[in-house]
Amino acid sequence: MKKIEWNDDYLIQIPEIDIQHKKLLAVSKEFYDILTGTQENYKTNMSKILVSLTDYTKYHFSNEEDFLKKYNYPGISAHKAAHDNFIMELNAQVRRLSNSSIEEGKRFYEYIVSWILTHIAKADKIWANFIRPKLEK
Repeated sequence: MKKIEWNDDYLIQIPEIDIQHKKLLAVSKEFYDILTGTQENYKTNMSKILVSLTDYTKYHFSNEEDFLKKYNYPGISAHKAAHDNFIMELNAQVRRLSNSSIEEGKRFYEYIVSWILTHIAKADKIWANFIRPKLEK
């Protein structure tokens, strides 16, 4: 398991969304820190970090979806469905991981990081390429 670090390759060149993506990865890094700490730290902080991750993810997704609506992105329904599915998975894991082992938490961390980075690299860059020209007008 590797700690996620921000990389400018993740930029979609829309500053307000790039800032949110950085924050999302920062919260993911806090999750990593809990997973690599002591068992006591894990038990004490796992629920808190999962709630923080879920809350910020919901905030970001809502903000991003509003942005897509504002610029009439034609793929918004599919994009929102991907967000909704990820939130459902987060919610399910919050309930499950609050009392689970560090190993299960590590597996979920890997899933989160993979999903977020793939989503930014593919889906978000597609809509950004559609919207960016509209921002330059």
